[in-house]
Amino acid sequence: MSKTLIIFDCDGVLVDSEFVSSRVFSEAVSEYGFTISTEDCIKRFTGLCEKDCRQAIMEESGIEIPNNYWSLLQPVLKKAYETELTALLHPVLEILDSLGISRCVASNSSRNHVVECLEHTKQLKFFSDDTIFTSQQVPRAKPAPDLFLFAAEEMGFSPKDCIVIEDSSTGANAAIAAGMKVLMYVGGSHAHFEWYRSKVSVHGKPIMSNCHELSNAIKQAIEAKVT
Repeated sequence: MSKTLIIFDCDGVLVDSEFVSSRVFSEAVSEYGFTISTEDCIKRFTGLCEKDCRQAIMEESGIEIPNNYWSLLQPVLKKAYETELTALLHPVLEILDSLGISRCVASNSSRNHVVECLEHTKQLKFFSDDTIFTSQQVPRAKPAPDLFLFAAEEMGFSPKDCIVIEDSSTGANAAIAAGMKVLMYVGGSHAHFEWYRSKVSVHGKPIMSNCHELSNAIKQAIEAKVT
């Protein structure tokens, strides 16, 4: 086993899903009477779990959104993913796999969602079933540190030996609270907005835009731990 654990978020990091899901989400909630653009969905909800998104909308608007709204949305989302979902970090995963570096996924999304996204983008082969962790397994979703701490414990690593790859402030805050090193990846289509990059830069963490930059940053972070 390697001495470092790389923890990947899923949406917006491993798969380019955030823009697609935000568009579908904005269209879906409009049917309940809540109007929000795709860009504003990205701005407000990227990184949050479905339950927290629903709660935020209801508290702000007073509009009732059913508990199973996300389940009802799945057929529409799945159809969109079939033609629009793409992999973001396949080359990075290949490098880590060839070097025998431990890795896992820690996502606020459901397990079914993560598995289907990784399978569709041909990245599931890089993760075994027991290296996929979701907010369904912990009391609190990101931005609480629970999920990252749970993943590290299950994988047999101390937080100080973990490097988290995140795309959102929600995820970055969770990793920082967990005492882990964070690398921000903004290669997804949702992160092309100038305000998005400014938003994630406030954490003062390294920001990478492509696989080459991220691979080098991971290598440097691992080497820094050794020296």
